Amino acid sequence: MKPELLQHILESKLFITFCVIVVILLLRGFATLAIVRSGWAKADKRRRINTVHNLGNLLLVIGVIAVWITELREFALSIAAFSVAIVLALREVVQCLVGGLYQANMRSFTVGDWVKVGDQFGEVTDSDWLSTTLLEIDPHGLGNGYTGTTLYIPNNAFFTQPVKNLNFKRRYIEHSFSITRESGKVNPFEAKNFIAERLKEHCESFREVAERYCKLIENRMGVELAGPDAKVCITSNELGHDVITVTVFCPREEATNIEQLVTEDFYNFWFEKTKELEAKENDKS
Repeated sequence: MKPELLQHILESKLFITFCVIVVILLLRGFATLAIVRSGWAKADKRRRINTVHNLGNLLLVIGVIAVWITELREFALSIAAFSVAIVLALREVVQCLVGGLYQANMRSFTVGDWVKVGDQFGEVTDSDWLSTTLLEIDPHGLGNGYTGTTLYIPNNAFFTQPVKNLNFKRRYIEHSFSITRESGKVNPFEAKNFIAERLKEHCESFREVAERYCKLIENRMGVELAGPDAKVCITSNELGHDVITVTVFCPREEATNIEQLVTEDFYNFWFEKTKELEAKENDKS
């Protein structure tokens, strides 16, 4: 072989690229063989072999790019104008891809979480680079709250709309409801004490679990919650009627039942007190 031809082959970037690939593959093979013959546990071996393969692939990419960097730069400059046109034409797709990367980096939610994107609320059933699929949930519904509607949200919505992870509401919620009565002879603050006692009885079965779940939410979110104790508040509306507002931290599926039980307790108390007052008035007359 002529020296000029040999020198040309040795200086060829194809030959250099071939040598880089062979060297990296040999190093990766030797490292893998050494790990296989080591005394580590099987799980550790698989983890280290996977790391070696990933590093080898990364080195292959870096090595090939380093060899062809000049040609790649010229190629990039030659298609710059074309690339700009493609980006403008596929702007929405690019935004969705960037939104998918942003969400994956932030880890704001995963499949199975309950999230609210803008005004849309649902359970994440699928998520890819372009869109996120939600099974819609009625934000005011109790129980499972599913509406049966499937929402397909493009990932660029993560840049333009707020994203709220409401997964902690999947099991327990802070349920509030009000009972309104015309102001009468019954003292509503007597009803407040009565309802507070009844709430303790209704919530006793899940109180310990509610306390643990409340602490779990506080630790994960770094906030302090009011706690699992039910609260009863007495106010009045613009018509002068008494409004009793009850707030209870309870399992989602129990919220409706507790509301009905407390409402029943309140009306039983109210009518009993009304009967007692009417009986006293009749005795006086």
